[in-house]
Amino acid sequence: MKPKGEARTLALPSIRVSPDEMSFIEAQAATAGQPVSTYARNVLTNRKVAPRTTALEDKLLFELNRCGVNLHQVVKALNFNQGLPSDISATMDELRAAIAQIASAHDS
Repeated sequence: MKPKGEARTLALPSIRVSPDEMSFIEAQAATAGQPVSTYARNVLTNRKVAPRTTALEDKLLFELNRCGVNLHQVVKALNFNQGLPSDISATMDELRAAIAQIASAHDS
């Protein structure tokens, strides 16, 4: 049960949309992983509506972040005049592979 004052007891007047507009709204709601009514409420109240992420996207972002951390350590070593770490080649290969996976997932 929602706290007093937060229950949704009021309704907006119906609005008419074209079939193309309805298809667009439904597609945007599906991308956000929300029912059309929730999506519309969030858009109308200026709330941020972020697209839902997939498990693949989450995994790719995790891998990209991991590569970024490794790259940061390389830059930090260079800034402290410690020279290039011995695993720089492997780090760059991992970064390239992660970027390729993201590009591939984005294109499909």
